[in-house]
Amino acid sequence: MYKVKSGELKFDIQSIWELLLLGGACQVGLFEALKTGHLPLETLADRTGSELRSLWTVVEALIEAGYLVREGAGVGIDPGVAEMLYDRGSPRYTGFSFMHGYDLCRRWIDLPDVIKTGKPVKRERKGEDIRNFIASMAGSARQNGPLIAAECLQGLGSDPGVLDAGGGPLTYARAFAGLGARVTVFDLPEVVEMTRFHLEENETIVMVPGDMTVSLPEGPYDLVYLGNVCHIFDGAENSKIMQRAYKVIRPGGRIAIQDFVRGVSPRGALFAVNMLINTPSGGVWSMQQYSEWLSGAGFGQISLNSYGDRQLIMAVKAL
Repeated sequence: MYKVKSGELKFDIQSIWELLLLGGACQVGLFEALKTGHLPLETLADRTGSELRSLWTVVEALIEAGYLVREGAGVGIDPGVAEMLYDRGSPRYTGFSFMHGYDLCRRWIDLPDVIKTGKPVKRERKGEDIRNFIASMAGSARQNGPLIAAECLQGLGSDPGVLDAGGGPLTYARAFAGLGARVTVFDLPEVVEMTRFHLEENETIVMVPGDMTVSLPEGPYDLVYLGNVCHIFDGAENSKIMQRAYKVIRPGGRIAIQDFVRGVSPRGALFAVNMLINTPSGGVWSMQQYSEWLSGAGFGQISLNSYGDRQLIMAVKAL
């Protein structure tokens, strides 16, 4: 998004504008209105409840950026973009995962107030926000999911039991299941309710609603996986979660934590600002802090590996 060269700071403002353009178009229902085919601009204005001049200006920008195409007197979604947005069977599919970034961008505008008050941006957690978050997490996990799942399960034998705590998007759960694991996904009730219907009948994944700050399913499990979870909580809560995980892991089993690690990830400090804006006490934690929480819970053989800009920490419960 920005470059520092010879003392000059340059922001890629175009990419920010493009995200806001896409998000605004989605919010008024433009892509949904065009999902079934091309429409004249006047019809599109009626279906989206839009003022004609404003809609024309936005549509022209979306055509220029390659998201929409003209066909006769009408406009429609570019075929490649339609595949990316709606074809779940395509390797290019992302759905509307970018809308989570759009949601976050609007909250970042309130950063000055957060700096002064020390309190996150007030917001009502809506179903649409949860869907956007789930889509974003699933999209970001798709590339490294199988690699991380394989490393987490290495040496745990056949048919291992896995607790994917906070695994509502199902991407890692499916990666574990694809390697022969029996997977329990544990997430907040509203997340479980929203994603349960995505499961296929033959998938060896069970979804359990709950709150990891209160308890975890009893197990015992060969692996407890915490993916993109610890940045939501402060140190005291993370320490408690790891103690709960220790109790439900069988001797010789392990815990695996995927997250940004401060001082290791090139995006760690910036992502910590995102947590400052969006959570009461979340942040990005150092390897020393993770080591203290894990060893304090009873784990040993603590290790660290990087996958892109995020890290995978693993530790073992002794026999």
